[in-house]
Amino acid sequence: MATTNKYIRIRFFNNFKGEDSILITADIKGLLELENAFTKLANGHSKYEFTQLKLLDPQFKLNITAISDNKDLGLMAISSGKYEWRLTSKKWNEFKEKLISMYRLGNGGHHYLDNDSTFNNDLQVIFSWNEDQYDLDFWNKLKK
Repeated sequence: MATTNKYIRIRFFNNFKGEDSILITADIKGLLELENAFTKLANGHSKYEFTQLKLLDPQFKLNITAISDNKDLGLMAISSGKYEWRLTSKKWNEFKEKLISMYRLGNGGHHYLDNDSTFNNDLQVIFSWNEDQYDLDFWNKLKK
């Protein structure tokens, strides 16, 4: 298995795990950087550009603007290759806590970071940490 340290990888998938999805994978350093971004959004920053993530793998990235909003609208495509992830500060804090719980327990796994809307008009967001099924080999196969 090929490995790389210090990374965040993001990609859109059609009908992944039953619906159109954004998959985000990271190692511990990437998880901590995402936690920091979620903390900023939970604490009053109006927006955060995921393209500014220092550990974002340039081969596997999306143009996502995370926005602290007054409604939990979720992650939606706004144009070709551009996405907005609009959530309340309360929901950003909830997602931050999900990430914290993963490394406190010390084992890999995944969480769904969805807005829980009954309309389901947003994209499913899956965050995976330390899961072998989404290793660098998995991502490199996508490039072919």
